[in-house]
Amino acid sequence: MAVFAQTDGFKVSELDIRVEDQLMLADARIDYALSSTATEALENGVALVIVQRLRLQQARWWWRDAVVVSQQRRYRLQYHAISRRYVLTWLESGESRSYRSLDALLLRLGRIQAWPVMRVDRLDEGGDYRLRLDTSLEVDKLPRLLRMVAWINPDWQLRSEPIYRELSP
Repeated sequence: MAVFAQTDGFKVSELDIRVEDQLMLADARIDYALSSTATEALENGVALVIVQRLRLQQARWWWRDAVVVSQQRRYRLQYHAISRRYVLTWLESGESRSYRSLDALLLRLGRIQAWPVMRVDRLDEGGDYRLRLDTSLEVDKLPRLLRMVAWINPDWQLRSEPIYRELSP
């Protein structure tokens, strides 16, 4: 059963900001749809690395926006043929979980809840801020021989357009 109705590619469809105990948290939903080429490689033992980038920028009228916070989360997707399970590993913590289907793994990967951004008391009052989120497949983390093909093959160019949320403290 297919979970996603979209074509190949990644799409950040929601980005929300909330504050709990003076801490700004981001919630988001990202729709992941791997290309058939990427899925085939994954199921033949190639690990894929997905990165999610979150950036808080302060608007300045006189110069480019200042980057206040820049964070990223990197995940490795693997398929274990013997157990027929898909494994999602958060590379920063080493935490991993396995899933029976690729759709279940991609659904979990696309649910971001309570990503801590920063304390709201560190923001300038009256300042205009913009939170940005995007995601992509890291082609540079593929095996060397596959990397050469992936750089020129559009089936491997999996990335989302950034989504923005404006905020004023």
